[in-house]
Amino acid sequence: MKNKLGVRSIKSNVSGIAIAMAVAQVFFSAVACAQTGVEHTYHIASGPLDRTLVEIAQSSKVRLSYDASLVQSLKSAPVDGTYTPEEAIRHALSGTGLKLESTPTGTLTITKENAAASANVGGTVTAATAAAPASGASAPAAAVAASVDTTLPLISVAAQRDSGGTGFVTESSSTFTRTDTPLSQTPTSVSSVNAAVISSQNAQTLTDVLKNVAGVTTYPSVLGLPSYAVRGFQNAAVLTDGMPTSQAGGLGSAANLTPTIAISSVEVLKGPAAILAGDAPAGGVINITKKAPQADPFHEVQFSYGKYGNLTGSFDSTGAITPDKNLMYRFVLSDQGGGQNSMGYDGPTNFYFAPTLEWKNSTTAITVGYDRTVSKNPMPQYAIGKSSGGILSSPIDHPLGNPSDGFSMRQDDFFYKFEQKLGSHFTFVSKANYTETQELQRGWQPVMTLSATNGAPFMSFDTTSETYNWTFENYLRAKYDFGAVKTTTLFGWDYTTGHFNELEWNDGGKIVSVKNIFNPPTFPQLTSDGSGLGFAIRQKQSQSGFFLQEQLNWQRLHLLGSIRNSQYWESGSAEVVSPNGATTQYSTGPGLHQSAWTPNLGLLYQLTEDISAYANYQAGFQPSLATTFAGGTLPPQRSNQEEVGLKGNFMDDKLALTLAAYRISYTNQNIADPVHRGFSIAAGGAVSRGFELEAQGEILPGLNLIGQYTYNDYVRPYSPTLAVNLPKHSANLWTTYNFQTAALQGLGVGLGFTFASSQEVGTNSKYTLGSQLETDASIFYRHKNFGLNLAVKNLFNRNLYYSSVNSTFIPMGTTRTVLLTGTFDF
Repeated sequence: MKNKLGVRSIKSNVSGIAIAMAVAQVFFSAVACAQTGVEHTYHIASGPLDRTLVEIAQSSKVRLSYDASLVQSLKSAPVDGTYTPEEAIRHALSGTGLKLESTPTGTLTITKENAAASANVGGTVTAATAAAPASGASAPAAAVAASVDTTLPLISVAAQRDSGGTGFVTESSSTFTRTDTPLSQTPTSVSSVNAAVISSQNAQTLTDVLKNVAGVTTYPSVLGLPSYAVRGFQNAAVLTDGMPTSQAGGLGSAANLTPTIAISSVEVLKGPAAILAGDAPAGGVINITKKAPQADPFHEVQFSYGKYGNLTGSFDSTGAITPDKNLMYRFVLSDQGGGQNSMGYDGPTNFYFAPTLEWKNSTTAITVGYDRTVSKNPMPQYAIGKSSGGILSSPIDHPLGNPSDGFSMRQDDFFYKFEQKLGSHFTFVSKANYTETQELQRGWQPVMTLSATNGAPFMSFDTTSETYNWTFENYLRAKYDFGAVKTTTLFGWDYTTGHFNELEWNDGGKIVSVKNIFNPPTFPQLTSDGSGLGFAIRQKQSQSGFFLQEQLNWQRLHLLGSIRNSQYWESGSAEVVSPNGATTQYSTGPGLHQSAWTPNLGLLYQLTEDISAYANYQAGFQPSLATTFAGGTLPPQRSNQEEVGLKGNFMDDKLALTLAAYRISYTNQNIADPVHRGFSIAAGGAVSRGFELEAQGEILPGLNLIGQYTYNDYVRPYSPTLAVNLPKHSANLWTTYNFQTAALQGLGVGLGFTFASSQEVGTNSKYTLGSQLETDASIFYRHKNFGLNLAVKNLFNRNLYYSSVNSTFIPMGTTRTVLLTGTFDF
């Protein structure tokens, strides 16, 4: 991403020059011991560019001077290896549009790559000089050219700073390998949607964000809390900063409800990523990377107003607390409320509060934080299958139950991360979080398809759950260079333990016969406070794993291998409460212990400077927690993936392409029981084959895009008559254009399409969703620190449907929705 020169106020220029001069004085004092030709070993992750430059200059004692406005809002590339100071700085500047030069006095300075030769004053390039017009160009024309940003859509400063790359392109990820490896050198398929994309799309939910990722399918639950399938396999784990925040068994995870203003990027790691998540599902893992503290202060206020009176106010603030900038903070606050949803249920309310502190110097980094999520989400818009076949086409515009029916959650998450360098080769990393979650799901759902008169019986559910979860992760990272061979070795241990309690209230299980859903009767009000406890399940689940990972880079060859041993334990009990209050307790089993070894190996070879080929094999293990209606637990699940692909970075890394072909085999597949809610049935094995194409970046000045196409052939060879509830073809394309003329400066437009081919619903072929296409559009304007984005979702108001395994509940996508969002950065 490139800095916008020529549009800053005099005050901003003066403050930027003052900061640069102060930095210059620090480095001038060290001139006596400057060693520009001496090699040093650096282990600096991608981060704010100014901090990276200061760290290089301080550790190597070089004289460096630059205009602070040039590097503001930019992120550095990772600097990892043994380099001279000049080489290290050039590595840090990679992809930023800046270059390193040496002045006649021997001072190193930073300029724009396309900047005309300009005079230096005291070794410092001022903002006015950097933006000076080239010879022969008029001053007004040059000012316009300098102020039009052709790399990024016109988004907020916060989104630019947290994007982690150039425009829509994310350059690196530390989640999968734990080593901040460039995605172009990672021998597996990792999709990333950064803050620049999220902001430009006016995305409000994780589901909105994941439409950009190949191979991801959304399955909203009966209460609207989303769950996701990756490459055909359901219940993909959703992590936060690489750590789980909810133990299996809970009704949902608050990570799915993280407001987008708190998100730096969303990554999807394809395949059974056992090295990261242990009991990872076969298809992949979704990881939310939250915005981290930064030393440079900035603040953003955001308001959104949409259909049905949905109003969201958010605040994001970060900066340094101490003068040396070692202690930093981040504070995110978001509050959402709305009148009702499209089906007449009470609108969603979501409150999010997340303060974080980070202390960091050249050898130590400590991060501590807390986030709270309090949410109430209504029953979503849904359709119902007809007993004669087919699906009700007329949208239901009133509640089938009580307006307050829905899903409520409160989650508190405490976390820390500690990183300590132990000399020049070793680093110790320790992470942990503690999560408390309380959930309530209450409402009415049809238990049969619709009769000829559009009638069906409805059954109530009223369930409370509590989850207490501890997660620890510790590993030692060693980096060594053996000539041209660079190695990174990780050895670590992680442990997760959680207690899960589910309480079924006597209000659940009531039946109301509805003769016509378009003229429903009054449903009884569900109140668990007075109905009494009918059933309780209490479980404890623990998992421990040791893992070894080796990463090797030799010239054009990149290898990543790992092996993990996972141990899983589960025990539990249940109690039934009789009408007179007496309880009967019994064990749900003698206790479950399952274990597995899971190896992974990937190779990537850089065919040219722009194109790489890769192949990988991944093994996965997932202990089975699924219970059957008849009693007992289904067998554990094992998976294997073979994948080959190509990765390309073109146009000075402004455009990234990935093509992947894969095959995942899976044993002991189990799915939700379509008849008995809350239970599962065995469906034999499964094989998922397909290929994916993803593209993101800038293809013309001002024209940015992110798009994906997926072909997924998911079959169950052991149960060929069982319907597969997935589209074989899906695609998404989002484009933005920033007008490049002076008259329309600051104005941009966006257009997007989401396509899904036909798919089955339920367990037979009586219910089919046809192919569908959603169209989204937006117009946005930005002037200095103020921005407006007017977005229209589902522009043509089509009936849109999500994938469903149940013909009595087919969740629908949003109706035409207009959303206006304003941002102010300061």
